[in-house]
Amino acid sequence: MRTDGPPDRREFLLQAAQFGLAAGGALIAGEALDGPGNPPKQQGNASMAENPSPRLPYGGFADSLFNLLVDYYPEVPTRPYGSGATPENVLPVLKDLQPGFLIIYAKGHSGRTTFRSALKTEHEMLAKDMPAFFRQMTRQTNTKLFLYYSGLVDGLAGERNPDWRMLDASGRPSRLFGEWFVGKVSAYAMCPLSPYFDQWVAVHLKEIFANSDPDGIWVDGDWVGPCHCPRCKARYQQESALGQARSWAKIMFEWRGRLSGLIKSLKPTCLYSSGNVTARKEFSLHSDWLSGDWFTPDNHRLQQSISMRRYGTSGLPYDAMTCDTQFVHPLRNLRSRAKSLPRMLQEGAAILATGGQWCYWTYPMPNGAFVPSKMRKAKAAAEFARQRRDISLHTESARWTAILDAEPKAGLPSANVWGAGKALIALHRSPDVLDESALADDMPYDLIAVPEQPVLTADTVAKLEGFVRRGGRILSTGASIGSPELQRLLGVKLAQRSAVDEGHVFLKNGDPAGVFAPWDRLELAEAEALYPLFLSWDHANEHLRAMAPNYPITGLVDEADPERAGYPAATLRRLDKGLAVHIPTNLFSTYWSYGFPDILAWLREVLDRLQPEPFFRTDALSFVEVALRRKGDALLVHFINGNPGRDLSHVGTQDLFVDDIPPVGPITSWIRCAKRPARATWEPGGRPAETSWRDGVLEVVLPRLAIHTCLAIRGWQMP
Repeated sequence: MRTDGPPDRREFLLQAAQFGLAAGGALIAGEALDGPGNPPKQQGNASMAENPSPRLPYGGFADSLFNLLVDYYPEVPTRPYGSGATPENVLPVLKDLQPGFLIIYAKGHSGRTTFRSALKTEHEMLAKDMPAFFRQMTRQTNTKLFLYYSGLVDGLAGERNPDWRMLDASGRPSRLFGEWFVGKVSAYAMCPLSPYFDQWVAVHLKEIFANSDPDGIWVDGDWVGPCHCPRCKARYQQESALGQARSWAKIMFEWRGRLSGLIKSLKPTCLYSSGNVTARKEFSLHSDWLSGDWFTPDNHRLQQSISMRRYGTSGLPYDAMTCDTQFVHPLRNLRSRAKSLPRMLQEGAAILATGGQWCYWTYPMPNGAFVPSKMRKAKAAAEFARQRRDISLHTESARWTAILDAEPKAGLPSANVWGAGKALIALHRSPDVLDESALADDMPYDLIAVPEQPVLTADTVAKLEGFVRRGGRILSTGASIGSPELQRLLGVKLAQRSAVDEGHVFLKNGDPAGVFAPWDRLELAEAEALYPLFLSWDHANEHLRAMAPNYPITGLVDEADPERAGYPAATLRRLDKGLAVHIPTNLFSTYWSYGFPDILAWLREVLDRLQPEPFFRTDALSFVEVALRRKGDALLVHFINGNPGRDLSHVGTQDLFVDDIPPVGPITSWIRCAKRPARATWEPGGRPAETSWRDGVLEVVLPRLAIHTCLAIRGWQMP
């Protein structure tokens, strides 16, 4: 948890350069360090605020486990806006829920504001100044007031100022949400180099702070781009050595710097977060906390947990918003409805268990009144969170396994990282997700997955090699092999990319496992073949290439007389004290998309080879998520029941709702410890756990898991 004051300007730039330039990331605001002890020089079109965002003491935010977001779109012009939000409707809810902060809309993607503005952007039927009203309500309940502001998405600004619009690669204005917003409503992506900030955003922010004195600003919509307007093209040309992607990342860094700088100038203690932006350090240096609005079922439940595991390596506080209403954006004919309480608790449990703060996201009535049934659900969720305060708040990862996300982009992870997270969670490895800046000589991880990383610098691989030589294990896959340095570390040579379209292995029990994705041909140097690769029965039949891949008789391996490819499906190199394994196909992104059980079975075997005596193991089913955390001298083993409660895989239906979460158990777990711990209890509740101790291993049986529980092992020491 960061609680220090503003960093020195030079320290900030050195840190930014370390996390950006050295790692292949963005240049920082066009500034350069001109030798030791000299101030930085300005160059290019830098427009970042003069000072970086101060790191504030987070006060009530850092101590708040449960918060509330009221998602009240100002996008519907034909309804009275805010008339139903009254003291009688709002105050009882805030008193019941006791959220640390409340987020309400100040401006939506249409550009409509919930307050009257000199820019004439207020909702057509605005009943009251909503930020000012909620400022009054939150002061009565000692609740922080945060405001939602749509940053680089603004329909009104784009309509009135066409030259400010962001252009796509074909030169057309970038318009968003056409399937949602109809009639008079539009949403345009705005160019960050246009006058939009000075002539529009700055006007709004000054009005907001004058009228409602917010404690925090949560900015959405800063995930658009890149822009191809003449202004941005000129920057790309000017910074051609960077390449367009990095130049755009630099432009976006400047944009967030200007936002944060203005906010801090208006109220130095106001917190700022750019929602749904990556946790890479060079892109989060302006943020006071990291946040994402993870809505299901459009997003997988595990994405909430994986993003928390990513945010948890940033050094900043972090939260996730989970909505009590079903998101079904791709299904235009399906009416969205409220989720069940068990589903909400299931989503919240994974956030709390991974060290995040839970923001309960709800929709009001069309007039802004809180919905009583939803608020009763929120009250139960708030109590669920409060019961878990001691085992959730201010915890840190046990740092056992990790996933490397080294892609130097400012967006969210790709399928490769999601897939690695999904697989390692299913195998109960409790992974952290980190970028290459976290690789260090003293890192305590036992295993690092390198999932299909298209960008691996020589410095990153050198750190991985040091990790292996000290006794660490790495598991790399697919595109990671493009790094010549990694090839040397793995002890292999890439002989041919995408040599075959599909490949198979045989598990220890004789069952096959296949990956329908291109496989690379590797030649062995210092490595050995861990598994041979086998070909599909009709891999060379050109006539079958036109057949749909989902036909059941394609893609089979001849189990009686399998045909060898002549090169390995997995390699292993022993290097000093450690091991390095490579699987030459896009294993993790394939698993993310399809979840093939045979891939998971194969990964279980591979991990058993890499970690023959893991410090934690369990016989829990794959849908039971485990989060290993630490707090003081306690190891906290969180168990989350991830069962959706019903079959969600029906083809051709739109039945995506979760009714109940069936309890499971018993679950046995084995934890290696340096000595027998002093005490083990099930939390919340403090019920003593029945344990046995043998040869440095603590055995614990969980009789029944409903939605969430935590084994608190006090006096625990890593063996």
